[in-house]
Amino acid sequence: MKRNWFALATGALMLVTVASSLSSPWWKAEIGSGLMTVNADPFCTSFKVLGVSYVIPIISAINVGLAALFVASGMALIIYTIKQEKGYSKHLLSFGWKRPLYVVVGFVAMLALSLYVAPLVVNAIARSVVAPTPIVPLTGLSMIRLPNNVLNIPAQVSITVTTTFTHSFFLGVVAAALSIAARAYHRRTLSANKLTKAETLGPTELTASET
Repeated sequence: MKRNWFALATGALMLVTVASSLSSPWWKAEIGSGLMTVNADPFCTSFKVLGVSYVIPIISAINVGLAALFVASGMALIIYTIKQEKGYSKHLLSFGWKRPLYVVVGFVAMLALSLYVAPLVVNAIARSVVAPTPIVPLTGLSMIRLPNNVLNIPAQVSITVTTTFTHSFFLGVVAAALSIAARAYHRRTLSANKLTKAETLGPTELTASET
């Protein structure tokens, strides 16, 4: 049986993605000049206000769980590639290949939803502030304008917000694409093996061997 190198590449890249997330979050928002930083990541989410980092315990617990599951899935794909001829290998592939796709799609969906929900929260807390929807774009440069009565100053204050996806996110995207290729290659190999077996045994012998 030919090795599924797509699965091996996916597993290795999944491990690299988790390691990269520790130093570079998937999505980053810089609010003002060092005023606040939001580091959104499925494995390591944090906030920084005036240079002081904060974490939310429940989000941190979810991050740890996702990171452990992601690493386990990556290891499962690597073992599947090495032990591809074993009967349990297909279960390892089934366990591992879906994870990058689910995490990438889920992260983008939750991030987009948060950006649309945030204005509702801001408007409920500070009724004098009219927050745009979404509050900031997924990527790019935007401005948040505060009304005069917020800071009790006559001039209008605008805060620059820079949002961007980092290389860690794109590592996850590539891992998701490779995982789909690994699954497709596995199915193609199975079909090719069945066809080869049918040509070798013949219809009568194949039916007898399958029963």
